[in-house]
Amino acid sequence: MSCQHCLNRREFLARSALAAVALAAVEACGDGQIGPPLRTTTGGGDINVPPGPPLTISLASHPGLATVGVLVELERERAVMRTGANSFIGLSRICTHEQCDTEVRNNQLECPCHGSLFAKDGSVIHGPNVASAPITALRQLNVTIDAAGGTITIA
Repeated sequence: MSCQHCLNRREFLARSALAAVALAAVEACGDGQIGPPLRTTTGGGDINVPPGPPLTISLASHPGLATVGVLVELERERAVMRTGANSFIGLSRICTHEQCDTEVRNNQLECPCHGSLFAKDGSVIHGPNVASAPITALRQLNVTIDAAGGTITIA
């Protein structure tokens, strides 16, 4: 019996080999995941995610950092605040409840996913608006100052 759209053994093997080569090429180009890396937690909501490469910013390009106590939202899910003439605090903006990216509002960090609210030092003001385990403070990041260059590096 003849089939108009059927593959013979040779065509089947050729297409299967091509598919295997394509899959191997895709796998070699990355970690097999589409999109940004997944965030994972370890018990209690603590985030087990490195903050990424250090971020160096010019103090002049962020006028809010000229004033002590003003929380400034930065790229790469970070925030920083001047705490003294030559001291800063750096925070991860990743919420410790479900790892959403918080936003700076009214000099606090709000989580748009479930309503968690953090103080400008990263401590928890209140947890999410859903029944879940208590959340922990935001992760503090190291901040180094280059006074001569007028920059800070958050890692």
